[in-house]
Amino acid sequence: MPETKKIIFEGYSRRLDIFAADELPDFSRALVQKMIKDGKITVNGKKVKPSWPLTAGETVAIEFPRAESKTKLADLIIHDAKDFFVLIKPAGMLVHPQSPVWEEHPEAVFSSEETLVSVILANPPKGFDPATPRAGLVHRLDRETSGVMLVAKNPEFQAEMVALFANRDVHKTYHSIACGEVPDDEGTIDVPIGRVAGGKIKASDIGRVAVTGYKVLERKNGFTYIELYPRTGRTNQLRVHLSWLGYPVLGDWLYRGATADRLMLHARRLEFKHPLTGKKLMFEAPVPPDFEAAWERVSTSKK
Repeated sequence: MPETKKIIFEGYSRRLDIFAADELPDFSRALVQKMIKDGKITVNGKKVKPSWPLTAGETVAIEFPRAESKTKLADLIIHDAKDFFVLIKPAGMLVHPQSPVWEEHPEAVFSSEETLVSVILANPPKGFDPATPRAGLVHRLDRETSGVMLVAKNPEFQAEMVALFANRDVHKTYHSIACGEVPDDEGTIDVPIGRVAGGKIKASDIGRVAVTGYKVLERKNGFTYIELYPRTGRTNQLRVHLSWLGYPVLGDWLYRGATADRLMLHARRLEFKHPLTGKKLMFEAPVPPDFEAAWERVSTSKK
């Protein structure tokens, strides 16, 4: 069972969130309020609002987040080195919690849904420095995107890799299933993208420079198996660019792709030179079974 601390409140009326924040000086106010809303901080055994006015004699119970995860990190890792490790992120898993609270208080990752960060911190690999910011992240993938990711084990290597990504010295390859048959065998999409009214990221003349190369691997039955090479790293870039081209990703509800069990976008390959040794490195993640099954279904089904 998670460790629970019980406190008998003494004194005059006081808001629960303020009292709990004083009792948990290493936790942010936002995290404390979230714990109250999630029922991790209760009064007299009952879930209450953060604004609950405490009175003398009431018992405040604080259930601390436990460092655990259902997913085993070892099952995701495909390469483990001195300064970094490489893993395959499954589709459907967030890389990190949506609230930024966890960056200052890593323990917060265990008070929400399982993420890649919580999996890493629950059972870090050998040689992982706990002082590494953001659990060693140097890049990310969307929740519904599967594929290869690199995670740093120490702050020094993390800084080097962040610089490589910023300078576009890491070459990424994605595989996707696009709705419709893309006519050109290969090409480049050079279209700015940005966040527009309503918060949606779209192709926009006032957006930031975004460039994606592509190569058609197969066309069949009104769908295209396509390889993508992002030259820049904008949020939702590949999804926006394929939608702009007129061939949205299968399963991409946001950009009007045909319905599927998941977003059919997979980070297939990472290539770069080791920032300390200069050695060329390449890591690949085979497309998962559900991706292969989706291609088999759409490419052979009768219209």
